[in-house]
Amino acid sequence: MVKIQTSKEITPKIYAYTTPKNLDNEGWIKIGYTERDVKKRIKEQTHTAQVTTDILWSEKAEYLTEPDKGETFKDHDFHHFLKFHDVERRPKTEWFYFNGEPDRAKHLFDKFVVHDVSDYQPGQGQDYVLRQEQEAAVEQTAAYMAENPSGKYLWNAKPRFGKTLATYDLICRTQAQSVLIVTNRPAIANSWFDDFNKFIAGKTNYKFVSESDSLKDRPVLSRKDYMDYVLSHLDETEEMGQIAFLSLQDLKGSIFLGGRHNKLKWVTDTVWDLLVIDEAHEGVDTFKTDTAFNQIKRKFTLHLSGTPFKALAKGDFSADQIFNWSYADEQKAKLNWERESEKENPYESLPQLNLFTYQMSQMIGERVADGVQLDGENVDYAFDLNEFFSTDESGKFVYEQAVKNWLGTLSTNEKYPFSTKELRNELKHTFWLLDRVASAKALKALLEEHPIYENYKIVLAAGDGRMSEEDDRVKLKALDVVREAIQTNDKTITLSVGQLTTGVTIPEWSAVLMLSNIKSPALYMQAAFRAQNPHSWRDNKGNHYRKENAYIFDFAPERTLQLFDEFANNLSLATVSGGGTTTTREENIRELLNFFPVIAEDHEGKMVKIDAKSVLTIPRQIKAKEVLKGTSKNSYLLSPYFK
Repeated sequence: MVKIQTSKEITPKIYAYTTPKNLDNEGWIKIGYTERDVKKRIKEQTHTAQVTTDILWSEKAEYLTEPDKGETFKDHDFHHFLKFHDVERRPKTEWFYFNGEPDRAKHLFDKFVVHDVSDYQPGQGQDYVLRQEQEAAVEQTAAYMAENPSGKYLWNAKPRFGKTLATYDLICRTQAQSVLIVTNRPAIANSWFDDFNKFIAGKTNYKFVSESDSLKDRPVLSRKDYMDYVLSHLDETEEMGQIAFLSLQDLKGSIFLGGRHNKLKWVTDTVWDLLVIDEAHEGVDTFKTDTAFNQIKRKFTLHLSGTPFKALAKGDFSADQIFNWSYADEQKAKLNWERESEKENPYESLPQLNLFTYQMSQMIGERVADGVQLDGENVDYAFDLNEFFSTDESGKFVYEQAVKNWLGTLSTNEKYPFSTKELRNELKHTFWLLDRVASAKALKALLEEHPIYENYKIVLAAGDGRMSEEDDRVKLKALDVVREAIQTNDKTITLSVGQLTTGVTIPEWSAVLMLSNIKSPALYMQAAFRAQNPHSWRDNKGNHYRKENAYIFDFAPERTLQLFDEFANNLSLATVSGGGTTTTREENIRELLNFFPVIAEDHEGKMVKIDAKSVLTIPRQIKAKEVLKGTSKNSYLLSPYFK
């Protein structure tokens, strides 16, 4: 029986202690957070220095009153509360100065957990400390900018790297006064504004300028608003800066940037200190895009992408123009974090990915070693997920009985993810990706009639995933629908064709089911990482949990393993596009497998972990069989691939 465990129980706590024999800490109190035993956690921080500690108090990190009664918080939330009560903080630490009034720390904590904001003076501009990889990215980029003021740089950094905050830190550190941020996903504007509002506004003289529809309900400045502000504060203009946000669709539509509409002349009139191209793997390698970017006068360009496969394959950047931070780097940092550190492991909340890949032929009850007859046609080795889920003119599946067999096996055979009540409770909220809207609608109908899946709220995220303002409005609406469904239902399944696969955070999703012929490693991995978002929750008994593992379930093993190879090797200049030795490529795959295990069926149908050599050789074996046997355009079964 397949073992799936997405969570472990946690007990979030805030604790406070002093070091009475250390005169340097006189009057100072350490206030931290842990999900483990407080005494053990404090001992880990202090035992090497043989420091005597006095634990003042420890309490559950849980709000006691509405609007979020029972919800947990982290120490930085309480630290932020202390800031506005004039409590001094030792820079970049969790030590606070209470000047001989230790009881005040507990008093303020008691106020915080009941949302008592009397005499609380909130303001904009929260403190932050970059993680070590973010700090490295900013330092390396700033140094390169100083030596190459008209150059370009790439952050090849996985999703959840924290690109927005790190970029803002780079802007402040280099004192760039005019910054233009462009993305092919307009809805990402909200993430950029959120971090600006939290960490930059109020602490600097930067203003956020945007007319994106995605921000129409947010307190941002239009270009006219910004210019009016500048004119009314002429004595401050030397230090004032603008951070402008635009969609790539807006840029390409301007007559001044190669389009047809009379707008955005100010963009071409401005000499920008920094152009930031967010989600740089999407829609930037076209004639129209090149035309638009060529009209923008700027000193330096920063490209941000978690999956820059095309740019690396084309050789657009040299080694000294790239900062790399991979999923494997993140998980290694998580594993190797020193427990003796006073700080909690910042990577602890980032789940490990696990990939299960299945042979669809076994799931729908067909033996196809020599090909089979199906609906009067011969079906060969090649499996086509898009064909399998194809629909007729009436909107029903062409192979409806086969799809029903697949759903039945998925929910009854013990090696599949929805086969038992226990497994279904581990995968309460999942994301299923198909190729066509008609297929998603047909699958929704079958799921709602199924005795197992009828207990799920089935959400159809409409739209085809094209990058546009209209598509973005559809995505934002779909996002609201998904979030509402999760809040009001114990279990949900979200069906998508292209929506919600990038630039979206649904913390509750614990798995992604790949039900389409995605060939692009960028699209595949962007979708896969939708399940890796951190998430913690409380059950109806008051127990607290954190997402520990996230899952990808795939039903085209040859495609899956090819993409896994590309993910391991094609984001590195040394091995991109088939470069490097076989030994090097295997080593890259082996390292990734340590943190991203692949579990597949062997020739007996048992689920086993795949090694690095198999990742490279199995797709070739399958391809060779397909060539020898011959393939059919509408064939959709795959022979057992371990023979």
